[in-house]
Amino acid sequence: MASQHSRTRERGAVLVIALVLVIARSAVFVFVSGSHFDSDQAVTGLMAKHLGEGRAFPVFWYGQAYLLAVEAWLAAPVMRVAGASVTALKAPLLAINLAVAFLLLRLFEREAGLRPALAALAALFFVVPSPITTAHFLTANGGNIEPLLYVLLLWPLRRRPVWLGLVLGIGFLNREFTVYGAIALIVLQAARGAFRTRDGWIRAFVMVAMAACVWVAAQALHRHASAAGPGTTVADLYSGLPSNNLVELVRRTCLAPRAMVRGAGALFTVHWPELFGLERQRLTDFGIESTTRQGWTGAAWLLVAVFGIPILRVAAVAARERGWPSRCDVCAYLVLVSLLSAAGYITARCGEVNFYTMRYELLSALGACGLAAWYLAVERVRALRTAWISAVALVIGVSLTAHARLAAEYLTGPPVPAKQALIEQLDARGVRYGYADFWVAYYVTFMTREHVQLAATDAVRIRTYNRIVDAHRNEAVRVSRTPCAGGTQVTSAFWLCAP
Repeated sequence: MASQHSRTRERGAVLVIALVLVIARSAVFVFVSGSHFDSDQAVTGLMAKHLGEGRAFPVFWYGQAYLLAVEAWLAAPVMRVAGASVTALKAPLLAINLAVAFLLLRLFEREAGLRPALAALAALFFVVPSPITTAHFLTANGGNIEPLLYVLLLWPLRRRPVWLGLVLGIGFLNREFTVYGAIALIVLQAARGAFRTRDGWIRAFVMVAMAACVWVAAQALHRHASAAGPGTTVADLYSGLPSNNLVELVRRTCLAPRAMVRGAGALFTVHWPELFGLERQRLTDFGIESTTRQGWTGAAWLLVAVFGIPILRVAAVAARERGWPSRCDVCAYLVLVSLLSAAGYITARCGEVNFYTMRYELLSALGACGLAAWYLAVERVRALRTAWISAVALVIGVSLTAHARLAAEYLTGPPVPAKQALIEQLDARGVRYGYADFWVAYYVTFMTREHVQLAATDAVRIRTYNRIVDAHRNEAVRVSRTPCAGGTQVTSAFWLCAP
């Protein structure tokens, strides 16, 4: 009884600490509106605002026929109550981050048999990622954090095919990366002999059928959706758009062997060091308003120990015991999902692996957690475990140091985004309508809660504004990043010109 009581207290303490850490590392990005926000996220915010006000019914991201509008639907009720803001937009994303952390702790304890403190140790790669990776997990641009949640939900639902298919269907429509979880489930179930029985095949069929029904339903709803803003239809989508996410998935597939080999090498030298925050990088490179950096010179070599020791030891134990215990299946599942994600990243990007496309491969964070939990479940050599924990502590220390610098900067003297200065000038001049490039137009429109409406002159996502501004052309201005004849420089970065 005493042991059970102690375990319960440990579980509660670990959960509270983990959730507090997630909130702390997310605070700057959620509660400071200008810290990391752009027009991609503004489009999602405007969708949520229109939906909450009953002015539009988006199914997919404005201007596209894929990327299910999950983030907008989650944020709409928050904005309805609290008003349109970056915090209202990102609060549901923070909730998803908390849910992912909770599920990791729960799965590692209940499925893998780890004590709560060790489950938390394994989950640290997600709980305390670097600032840039954290910003990815809180970016409202169509589905960065959601695939992690869907993948984790698929595992406990693996014996409930209807619910499994529902999550898979929604997840695939939201972001195609969810399919890696389904593939990993099928592979592991096949390895455990699930398809030697009729029931195994029936469950797989029901899962696929349910996911297909969700996909078909979304396509049908899209025909009646506000596809490019209030008062628009699918006819307003810009030309050349893929008809759905299946077409998009095929279009992005690139089978170039040499490029894929080059991309595989870049996973080790570029992608993972940056994903885990070890590569020295300016935060401004990812659009974070900050003068600070993350990573340490030479710290990327820590991954050799952090991943190398578990891989070698897990493989050695599996070879000695001719397999692994079923309690480690959840760990194998997350590792396999990560490997599939990395392979898909290389294939979809045609071997192009770089910092600016990192958002297409964030599931490796779950793979790192799964590998860590697997190692902790099988390691019996104390010296090796201590050495590995020390290496993990250094990796997490690198992330914590970067977060501390960022937080200190925002507590003492937060940077002012250049576009905020533009908004102040537009407001002072009474400008209500105008034209601008994509990266200015929707940012300004959302941040002013549509008090100022700027129509995009390129990559039009919300055609409603183009029609409104065209109707007020005699009152409109053109926001330019370069000098123009007869124009007025209103900030160090922007000019107001004739439309």
